Amino acid sequence: MTTPGPWAVSPTKHRTLIVSAQGFWVAEMQDVSPEDAALMASAPAMLAALQKTRTMVWHMTGDDATCAPWNALLPHIDAAIANAKGGQP
Repeated sequence: MTTPGPWAVSPTKHRTLIVSAQGFWVAEMQDVSPEDAALMASAPAMLAALQKTRTMVWHMTGDDATCAPWNALLPHIDAAIANAKGGQP
């Protein structure tokens, strides 16, 4: 992530901005719903939570075959994290 969180929604008369805690514009959008803007602004927090979840799942299961349902989550978590990072692990 190049712009650290937290991010916030800053609506103006003609557009909606996503801004960082440091005041930098992360994104500028027109015709976006408040719900979609809030989802975009939550991206840094959601990525951090997903990374912590991945660590917890891995520590709970390791390579233990008896934890197959939990281990089955790891590829999905890894793919979502990689997607959030532009395809980088």
